[in-house]
Amino acid sequence: MGLALNTIIFIIAALIGYLLQELGLFHKIVISRDVIPKMTITGVRFKGPYKDTGKPFIELENKLNEAKIDVKYVGLYYDDVQKVPADQLRTFIGAIVKNPNEETIKKLKELDLEVFEVEEMDGLHAYYPISKMSFLEGMCFMTAPMKVYPAMAKYLESNPDIKNSGFDDYDGKNIPCFEVYDRNTKQIHFMFPNNKSKEILTDFK
Repeated sequence: MGLALNTIIFIIAALIGYLLQELGLFHKIVISRDVIPKMTITGVRFKGPYKDTGKPFIELENKLNEAKIDVKYVGLYYDDVQKVPADQLRTFIGAIVKNPNEETIKKLKELDLEVFEVEEMDGLHAYYPISKMSFLEGMCFMTAPMKVYPAMAKYLESNPDIKNSGFDDYDGKNIPCFEVYDRNTKQIHFMFPNNKSKEILTDFK
């Protein structure tokens, strides 16, 4: 009886450990400084709790899949949840257009989607794994910010020279954090622009 119970406990513990591994909770966050590339982004604006962005992302994905436009999905998150009420949080529900030619841009505008370019800029980068298990994918999107943003804050506190070079104060500036959801590489790519960068969607208030 004791041996059987120990075996069951071991199996449960191993399963829990595996699921936590799949969710990326044991993943070490590495921060690096590099260029954020120029991008053509399409999508829609959203105001409300960040946890409610799932539905508009699905709607955008359905629309772009139907139009057969090749993209990589990205969220532009403008506000600090510690400073801004949940119903006022701003997100651009977006997608990076892989082939932004004239015909593709025309298609996107016909779908009533906003299209704009982001210029190349200085930034900090971090990556978080997406589970290979499709039913855990959504949970990875939720756990990733819980690990990456605190790691970024800790990194900046430990590196004051980098923090003071343009990563210290974003108040009043329309400079969002980027989260690129790359299903091909199974990674979420976090990009934090320098606060001296050109503002993005300045009329999004």
